[in-house]
Amino acid sequence: MRIYEVKPEDKILIKEIFQNEIESFGADGGADMWLIMSFVRYGKLYVLLDDENKILSVAQYQAIFNEKKLFLYGFSTVKKYRGKGYGKELLLKSHNLLSEMGVEELLLTVAPDNVVAIELYKKVGYSEVEFLEDEYGEGVDRLVMKKSLI
Repeated sequence: MRIYEVKPEDKILIKEIFQNEIESFGADGGADMWLIMSFVRYGKLYVLLDDENKILSVAQYQAIFNEKKLFLYGFSTVKKYRGKGYGKELLLKSHNLLSEMGVEELLLTVAPDNVVAIELYKKVGYSEVEFLEDEYGEGVDRLVMKKSLI
């Protein structure tokens, strides 16, 4: 396994990431091609690949303007590989790379009822900091979590 930063020329890999978004979050819930390319060109998009270069897990980061912080916009593990530790590995490896680049803090939002994700984030060092009611519309709440990299 290896971590890989996706580049604009990785067209086949980008299509696979898009397919994973649909499978993980539905047609309206994940990142579309516009967002994926934005992460590739202007943020950071990391994947954890197996020995045959198949995607195991995906992490999409965007900068927070004028701060040494990033927002983990999207994170997923391919359905058939969930529960095997690949997501945790990608998070830890990407956090190390980001720390080496001078990033000091990471933030994310997660559905408050997504216990599996919340527990994973806690295992890799995130803590709960805020509850956002109706963040993405009426009844669509989010929990804000953060992790210090320094």
